[in-house]
Amino acid sequence: MNIVIIGITGVGKTTIGRLLADSMHKVFIDLDKSIEVRCGVDIPTIFEIEGEAKFRERESFELRDVITNADNYVLSVGGGCIISEYNRQLISQINGIVIQLYADVPTLVERLSKSANKRPLFNNQDIAKKVTTLYLARKEFYDKVTDLHLDTSGMYQSQVVDKIIEELKNCSNKSKKIS
Repeated sequence: MNIVIIGITGVGKTTIGRLLADSMHKVFIDLDKSIEVRCGVDIPTIFEIEGEAKFRERESFELRDVITNADNYVLSVGGGCIISEYNRQLISQINGIVIQLYADVPTLVERLSKSANKRPLFNNQDIAKKVTTLYLARKEFYDKVTDLHLDTSGMYQSQVVDKIIEELKNCSNKSKKIS
């Protein structure tokens, strides 16, 4: 079974994805990192040179490539990946499960304040306002493809991974909310 982890920027998709993949003996794929490797530059540079629209095209190409050619993986996608209807269709067609991670705004602000300079959409922004705006704009898209929801607020990384593994063992119906 493949696993795709989605959610707003700063919720811990990459960290949790890597730990989950290790725990489940799966390959971990970070979609943003795959784009960086293919392009030879980091995401902020792609945004600066080509803009968000071109980055989103690259993201769709990379997502299709991973979903078509990989197996037995945990895939972490960028927070805006689900904006595209095409990407949502790709994600919905995986042989596996889609997990949405989320957290309360103070938790996200704390996490993002440590790395805002590496996140192009947060440059020179009020982080709380920006993350709230982005989440509200994307929530419907996240929910359309989500099989399991998990609030990571106040949880240690190992607790999040343990909870996901526990829920995967017990998972029998889609759109089950886990706390």
